[in-house]
Amino acid sequence: MRSEILKGIDEEIERIFYPFIQIRSDTFSRHEKKIEEFLTNFFANIDYFKRYPEHFGTYKIENDPINRSVCWALVRGEGEETVVLIHHNDVVDIEDFKTLKPYAYSPKELERELVKLKKDLLSEARKDLESGEYIFGRGTADMKSGGAIQLALIKRYSEIEDFKGNVLLVSVPDEENLSAGMRSAILLLEELKKKYRLRYLMMINSEPHQRVHKDIGIISEGSVGKIMPLVYVRGSLAHIGKVFEGFNPLSLLTEIVRRTELNIEFSDFVEGEGSPPPTWLYIKDRKYHYDVSMPLGIGGCFSVLTLDSSPAVLLEKLKNISEEAFSDIIERMNDTYRSFRERVKRPFEVLPWKVNVITFEELYNEAYENYGESFKRCYDKTFEEISKKIEAEELSIVESNFLLIEMIFDYINDLSPRVVIALVPPYYPNVSNIYFEELDQRAKGISVKLIDYARKNFSQSYAREYFYTGISDLSYSSVKNSKEIVKSLEGNMPLYGPLYSIPLEKIEELSMPCINIGPWGKDFHKLTERVLKEDLFHITPRLLDYAITTLLGCND
Repeated sequence: MRSEILKGIDEEIERIFYPFIQIRSDTFSRHEKKIEEFLTNFFANIDYFKRYPEHFGTYKIENDPINRSVCWALVRGEGEETVVLIHHNDVVDIEDFKTLKPYAYSPKELERELVKLKKDLLSEARKDLESGEYIFGRGTADMKSGGAIQLALIKRYSEIEDFKGNVLLVSVPDEENLSAGMRSAILLLEELKKKYRLRYLMMINSEPHQRVHKDIGIISEGSVGKIMPLVYVRGSLAHIGKVFEGFNPLSLLTEIVRRTELNIEFSDFVEGEGSPPPTWLYIKDRKYHYDVSMPLGIGGCFSVLTLDSSPAVLLEKLKNISEEAFSDIIERMNDTYRSFRERVKRPFEVLPWKVNVITFEELYNEAYENYGESFKRCYDKTFEEISKKIEAEELSIVESNFLLIEMIFDYINDLSPRVVIALVPPYYPNVSNIYFEELDQRAKGISVKLIDYARKNFSQSYAREYFYTGISDLSYSSVKNSKEIVKSLEGNMPLYGPLYSIPLEKIEELSMPCINIGPWGKDFHKLTERVLKEDLFHITPRLLDYAITTLLGCND
């Protein structure tokens, strides 16, 4: 039976793939609910799950404003050893498709329309379209191709008698937003582990991989982390005719941006791999109408990808840079003021500004020290109001942080300029198999075996990397020092708790090695998103099957 497992797998994947793509599942939208129906119907029509309906189902995401669920299916065999397959079923929106929106989820129709516009496409996309070797459309690469492969394989495994080991498939929503699906999936994994006495060997994701060299595929044994620092600068108001009497927060934030944007000192370097330097994603002054005063406040946030840095380390690094920027701005203001006073023949006095950079936790504690429980009651009320607006999609995650900070400033007696640094959801821990002190021998050598298997069977070269840099739900496959991380998040991520949380201690308890085995895709999140047919239908399913069966000892 094992020799027959992959016979006709390409047709099986195709039968799943196109209907899967056609279901619109924009992230953090009610469209995601349609995928749940598709998946539960898929499992319900498989003979194995008709016999064992308790082996598949949905797991509700607690306090989810859209009432979404994680979908799962378990093929049980002999023993406790279990491979966990994960994929996300949400996709980004299709705003960039413009007039082609009606075809975004219908690859064959979209291809016909793109042919009409091919002269306007970038050369590589035009060449790939003309080759007929790729499938275009929203979600074709990221990541319903990987999902379709996993679904096809679990159906095949369910048909094997005397199956050795167990395979658990988990399909999650919200990966493109805050990973609410995967954060809830951790709780599901814990429940299923206890209920069925499973021993998790490895978590396998099937995100599409990108290539540096077109002839070399990529297998990832980990995933990059992501931290979103927030910077809020409070100035001192003044009329534009009296600029030296005030402190313009714009000048300080722009200096902090200059010192952090693409700053390689924020990059991590591990085993010859490096995380890309940070970039700013959002900046906005806190002025809501025009007048002739400088703004009182301005804020922004940026993204930092990590390979081994923790939130605490990052906050300390950002605090040091902000203090240096603050000091330089004050020095520059004094130099300018001195020159100005000399030209108008007036005496110069040093401006009163002092460097003051604090964390969100320090700001909150200062307000509490000033006003005690009356402050806390007001803060809790504001938090509740903001929570409702976020759930109603009337307020963004980023903007809500600034509103909370400004509310706290109402209870701060010291009106001098200062910088407040904090963290914004989501937080993705960096993970890699190299951080495991002890690995099962099958897991330890899996990449080398896969590379050898691909070379022998497909004449295809693959390379191993320790970190998938596209950001993925594999970040929740393991973690170390969870209590230390929780402490950093609880103190300095304003929304952490009721609105956003990660079961970090449970992740540490469940910690398992991980790997990403996915098809070659291009232009994720773009109009020309596409996946290589050969990988989708032929190579990747065989690589994935080889990895699963090797881990479970079926190939011994």
